Amino acid sequence: MDAIAQHRAAAAEDAVIAAYVHRYGPVAWAHAATAGDGAPTWHYWWHAHLVHALAEAERHRPARARRRLIAQVLHGVTLRTAGTWITPFYDDIAWMGLALAETRPRGHARARIARLLAGAVDPAVGALPWRTRSVLYNAPANGPAAMVLAPSRHRALAQQLSTWMGATLDDPDTGLVRDGIEHGVVRPDLWTYNQGVAIGAALALGDARRAAGVVHAVDRWCAADDGLFPAAGGGDGGLFAGILARYLALAAIHLDGPDAEIARRLVHRNAEALWMGRREGRFPADPRRAARPTGDDRDLSVQLGAWITLEADVAASRGLTS
Repeated sequence: MDAIAQHRAAAAEDAVIAAYVHRYGPVAWAHAATAGDGAPTWHYWWHAHLVHALAEAERHRPARARRRLIAQVLHGVTLRTAGTWITPFYDDIAWMGLALAETRPRGHARARIARLLAGAVDPAVGALPWRTRSVLYNAPANGPAAMVLAPSRHRALAQQLSTWMGATLDDPDTGLVRDGIEHGVVRPDLWTYNQGVAIGAALALGDARRAAGVVHAVDRWCAADDGLFPAAGGGDGGLFAGILARYLALAAIHLDGPDAEIARRLVHRNAEALWMGRREGRFPADPRRAARPTGDDRDLSVQLGAWITLEADVAASRGLTS
């Protein structure tokens, strides 16, 4: 299975780079879409996941050309942020911190991001706001931030963020992680990536029980649809399912027995469906259908999300065969 998963992930990587990544001398960045309004747009957090996916591919299929491309994309981020690596959105910054932990773990940018996230936690709430001057405290900011902070001197703070998520955002009926809380009201939206970051934060903190609980909740959530993840369309939503797959693959590696097998099965089921829906090198935004030449499937986020899922299948398969 590992050889098949490797082939599919490599094909997805090649397609994303060919269609979206543009090089300008020593610099590279990706356009947001292949056609239509906004195609050349540059997205900070999409680039964080592009860098992270390139790092995963490098771990699975080492290559000098990819290492050079990673350096070019990181150079592009440096230029686009005027050397600060910072945006007003703490969730975006945390995603970039995770990407840098994979590519430049001893770099100044990663350390700066960790310090900034630690300093931005609201002591009155015990959590990180979504962005500066926001009263929304959500899973996609606190989960990645906990993962960034867990291996640092701020590990106790990382544990605080993960605990806050469980106590505040877990749905008592389903065990799934709701989106966030604003003005004391919990947003009930259930998104795939929020489940992924809860699993990732728990694993980063060595909390296997918490990680397994969310894995089982996701399994129940997807059971009626034969294990397929809910789709979230294009735009930012195109990345959501891939993020869940990434952290389910880590669960498949680090959990034991049936818990690991459930995580592995979910990843493989969705990777297989995306591959079967592939048309002319393009993946669908929804694994229940074939890819289309128009609409959401043109977005970088959708194709990058599919690539992340296929790299997750490689990682989960290696966990099975190692």
